[in-house]
Amino acid sequence: MKILICGASGFVGRHLTRDLREAGFTVIRAVRRPSEPDDIAVDFRNDTSKEIWLPRLKGIDVVINAVGLLRDSKQNPMQKLHTETPLALFAACVEAGVQRIVHLSALGVDSGVEVPYFSTRLATEAALHQLPASVRWLCLRPSVIYGEDGTSAVMFRQMAKLPVQVLPMGGLQSLQPVHIDDIAAAVARWLADADATSQTVEAVGAEATTMRGMLDSYRAQMAHSPAWHFALPSTLVRLIALAGDYIPASPMCSDTYAMLAAGNTAPASGFAQLLGRVPRSFRHFIA
Repeated sequence: MKILICGASGFVGRHLTRDLREAGFTVIRAVRRPSEPDDIAVDFRNDTSKEIWLPRLKGIDVVINAVGLLRDSKQNPMQKLHTETPLALFAACVEAGVQRIVHLSALGVDSGVEVPYFSTRLATEAALHQLPASVRWLCLRPSVIYGEDGTSAVMFRQMAKLPVQVLPMGGLQSLQPVHIDDIAAAVARWLADADATSQTVEAVGAEATTMRGMLDSYRAQMAHSPAWHFALPSTLVRLIALAGDYIPASPMCSDTYAMLAAGNTAPASGFAQLLGRVPRSFRHFIA
């Protein structure tokens, strides 16, 4: 089985590439800056037509789309990266005879929170449901993904090390972190299943928690004593988010604030069935 992974140089894409190769699959990387002999150069900002993708899909059995970004910008518009290019890619998959598609979306896209990060991904999910039965697809909606080399995981571990933690609204926002190894294992298992069906699965860890609970657990796993917590008032957090709208490097902006406040949890039963076991808990990510 020959797999083309779009976004293979990103955090999720790197792990999928490594783990699927270790599982015996042939993996071709579709990346903006090729560095391996078989890499295919792609640009999700501009590759919005089916015709661009058709020659790239020759001999490909599976396409995995792991392209995504958290902040919208003129340089990297979500409408193109999350919707227009994936739709062109899916159309090319149908014409080229690609057998399966794996698409990485996000938990909460159907929550009713009106932000481009969700709306652009939800439009792409809708396109999957319109594909002919000849193309089977798996749409994963992951919660916050943990991995040693993940940008958010590194940030959260650094926060957890602080003996005094100032958390937005007390850090009571709901989360259900999922480990990247479980994401990769679930994808590999679905691809290896000859009878796998098209489905959307909320990819979450075994337990829900809060941001504060997650940080407390990470701190304990790193053998630190309990931290002091102070709540940052919601009014001040909103002001920080508004300021972050004008600072591209800021992890906090109006959209991320809205998503954070809405929470990010789901039943783990569907992901456990796909994975073939109970997913890991955030309580054991580090220890």
